[in-house]
Amino acid sequence: MTTKKPSGRSHGFRHKSRSVLTKKSSRGVSFLLREYSVGDRALIQIDSRQHKAMPHRRYHGKVGIVKEVGRRIVILDVKLGEKTKTLITRLDHIKPFGV
Repeated sequence: MTTKKPSGRSHGFRHKSRSVLTKKSSRGVSFLLREYSVGDRALIQIDSRQHKAMPHRRYHGKVGIVKEVGRRIVILDVKLGEKTKTLITRLDHIKPFGV
């Protein structure tokens, strides 16, 4: 006799997010010194050490265009399917595309 599989909103989320949110190596502070300007392209790479302004895991690996630059945040336009989404994230979770 088999048991019923658990169901609910969080079923499988922990397993799916582990590969995205694992720490590979230590990170320096050079990402804070990078300058972004409007129109630049940025790659979204989620850093699990900073939980503030962490994008959803569906955006991990996507490329966005910088729309606005703040003191701590960057606003990106990300193409997701046929739609363009606006993503507000910190400098910890992005890096310049092609570098």
